[in-house]
Amino acid sequence: MAITKIHPITTTLTKALNYIQNPKKTDGTLLVDSYGCVPETAYQQFMRTKEKVDKKDGYLAFHMIQSFSPGEVDYETAHKIGIELADKVFKGRFQYVIATHIDRGNVHNHIIANSVSFKDFGKYNSSPNSYYFIRRTSDMLCKEYGLSVVVEPKDKGKSHYEHSLDKKGQSWKSLLRQNIDRCIIKARDWDEFLLLMQREKYEIKSGKYISFRAEGQERFTRSKTLGADYTEEQIRNRIAGGKRIEIESSQRVSLIIDIENAMKERQKNPEAYRQWATVQNIRTMANTLNFLTEHNLLDYDKLSEKTEATRENYNSTRTRIKEIEKRLKTIDEDIHNIDNYRKTKPIADKLETVVFKERYRKEHEADLIILGAAEMYLKKRFNGGKAPLIKDLRAEQKALLAEKDKLYESYYSEKSELSELQATMKNVDMILGRDKAQEQERSKKRMGELE
Repeated sequence: MAITKIHPITTTLTKALNYIQNPKKTDGTLLVDSYGCVPETAYQQFMRTKEKVDKKDGYLAFHMIQSFSPGEVDYETAHKIGIELADKVFKGRFQYVIATHIDRGNVHNHIIANSVSFKDFGKYNSSPNSYYFIRRTSDMLCKEYGLSVVVEPKDKGKSHYEHSLDKKGQSWKSLLRQNIDRCIIKARDWDEFLLLMQREKYEIKSGKYISFRAEGQERFTRSKTLGADYTEEQIRNRIAGGKRIEIESSQRVSLIIDIENAMKERQKNPEAYRQWATVQNIRTMANTLNFLTEHNLLDYDKLSEKTEATRENYNSTRTRIKEIEKRLKTIDEDIHNIDNYRKTKPIADKLETVVFKERYRKEHEADLIILGAAEMYLKKRFNGGKAPLIKDLRAEQKALLAEKDKLYESYYSEKSELSELQATMKNVDMILGRDKAQEQERSKKRMGELE
């Protein structure tokens, strides 16, 4: 379940942006993302958008908060839901920064969006209707991710969300796959598995193929349609701790089996398992299993290689964006000073021909100061050489802005993918106990280097 609220920011926008990006609250800023801007320079980019249409008055931005129930969702999933919420609410028109805070008992998202669109320069309309849309959208996303929502007593029959899922079909399958994975890990045999699925509010139909239907779902879903690991035969095999059917002959031992076997080992110590099996840990494990299966990352080395390749692409894209931002800033300064020089140079030249020089100098003191500053900048900037034409600088500026827009598409995609992959690796290491082993190995290595 998630509670949402939104309010305008009239002052201290910089302070608000700094607050939500606090590394101590966002896992070292790993849980910080943005759209249409770079988090570190969001304030400047927000204001630049406003300056283009002279809309610096009024609301500076809007601050939306999405707060989840304690223990109901893991950090990465909460962050992903927040991004999807922001994308649906602001519809690609408004720049925003999103940060997921994990320093309190309940995970919550902070989303700060510009009040002016960088696409069409229209203002964001905050009203009771827009808030109702935010709440409905948040509830829909929570349901898609298997989370609870606030149920209103007046609602009767099937919800809009349920109808939409019936049309899509795939969302029901995703939830079913997640619940099957979770129940397999808990179950000691086939009968217990079926009982656990019933407790998850699934209706079960046996026959040639076993099928499941969730509450609100119109049709049954055959488990075999979920993939090779979800046939009745393979589910029974996984419960028993057997190896999965090889999907590809070249594929090595599946991580899914490693995880399932690790959980079977945990269950041998009931007390330790009970302490580990919190709602958050179970959900994290189920999400991890889903991710590995859906992305065919069933080998640890393959997962590691994919993560590293994505990290390199992300860093390369981010570096290029920063290079462009730096160059655009320089171009702005060049244009500003060249334009100042062009406007004030004739005024200074006229000083040589006027009779009352001191009077003229006092009358045009501000212009002469501007010229002096422009001359100093241009001399230093171009080593006394000729400055470029403003039209050439604007052409380069336009090309760089177009390149930056394209790079941002890759940037957001790569950052989201990297965050998912890193979280998955972290979860796999935690479930398999590799995190402790790796830390011990790193410690041995450090000791060896010291010796």
